[in-house]
Amino acid sequence: MRVGRKEAQWEVGRGARTVIAGCIILLCMGSLVACSNESAQQERKVYSGQATEEGNVRAKSQGHGLNGPLIQELDKTFAAKDIKLMNNMSADDGEGGISYMYLLNGSGRHIVKVHIFGDPDTRTARMKEMYGISDEQAVIENALGQTTIRSKGYVSLVYTASGGEKDIYEEKVTQVFQHVLNQLN
Repeated sequence: MRVGRKEAQWEVGRGARTVIAGCIILLCMGSLVACSNESAQQERKVYSGQATEEGNVRAKSQGHGLNGPLIQELDKTFAAKDIKLMNNMSADDGEGGISYMYLLNGSGRHIVKVHIFGDPDTRTARMKEMYGISDEQAVIENALGQTTIRSKGYVSLVYTASGGEKDIYEEKVTQVFQHVLNQLN
């Protein structure tokens, strides 16, 4: 049987279409498997509690959640004293606590740290480790500068001034610290 030219083209075109359709089906199946794998990983995170923990860490580092009002009050109170909290950095301590660090008006000589711990006992122990003192109020002076600490409950506020400008913000910072700590229940 002889096949005409049109029939031959039809057979080649049909074969190519079949190959293309097969490739598309394989690509779709591959995407489906990849999506299923990603979904399975997300499900494991939800059931193991990892997704909740990741969300809590992200919220804490961005000043949301329970720490949000404290950080917002600190920012608002400093702004009322014409002091900008700049270069916000945060770090999770791995034990449910978090620390925030700010430069006052962008100066590396004036640093405010906010340490938020899980409970007052943890705060006392960690402050002793970090600063060598666990008192609720302290001023530590050395050749490099001065560090003022104010604490209440599970929160410690720390101001470090260095260089020849130690006294420039001291009074305002102490007032802000006292105001913010008085807001804690």
